[in-house]
Amino acid sequence: MHLDEVTWEPAYYAQFQKWLLEQAEPEYQKFNESLLSTTLPTIGLRLPLLRKMAKEIAKGEKEAFLKVCGTQYHEERMLYGMVACYLPYETFLAHSDCMAEKYIENWAICDTFATSLKRVLRKHKTEYFAYLTKYLKSSNPWAVRLGLVVMLAQYLEEDTITEVLARTTSVQSEAYYVRMAQAWLLATAWAKFPKETDFCLHQACLDEWTARKFVQKAKESRRVLPEQKAYLKTWLDTTYAQNIKN
Repeated sequence: MHLDEVTWEPAYYAQFQKWLLEQAEPEYQKFNESLLSTTLPTIGLRLPLLRKMAKEIAKGEKEAFLKVCGTQYHEERMLYGMVACYLPYETFLAHSDCMAEKYIENWAICDTFATSLKRVLRKHKTEYFAYLTKYLKSSNPWAVRLGLVVMLAQYLEEDTITEVLARTTSVQSEAYYVRMAQAWLLATAWAKFPKETDFCLHQACLDEWTARKFVQKAKESRRVLPEQKAYLKTWLDTTYAQNIKN
């Protein structure tokens, strides 16, 4: 199937969806579903194959594809996000909002979309960094996670690290996948910018659960030095001493 030559109409998309189902790997489908915690049905398609499809679709009528792309299956939503990243920035934003508020339903869709943005942000990183604040303030926890993981994947850099850390520690959420994203971001930030991260943590009021997950992830990282891991344990025990149970 030559996806770059397709005239994307509803009738043809139905054929494409049928073809997707024929590419399924049943064993991978079972494995994938066990990891996702999703309510969406999955087909059983590996990420490299989806990326290859998205690249081919993007060479043709990508906007027409996005108009007819289904959202029934996990992999369809993954494809939607990947193809959207080939659009011009101004056109892309509406699709980014769709992903944030409608189509992201599990961590894999969220994180794959966040890590696929490099192309569309090539000349627009500053604009999108400002744009992300709407996701971080959303009532939808998946939009909040998207904002966090985009900052993790695209903005852990010297000129944005201070703002990234301030935004991350200001997020208040009880949602598991939001808090895990906060911990993941902070651990990665510590590995790259330990001084800046340490300063931020001493200024912020990070909840204990997230703080402990952050330290756990930092201690698991090979990029964090042994003396830094010891320091983080001391910081954690001192900061949350009143809650330690002997």
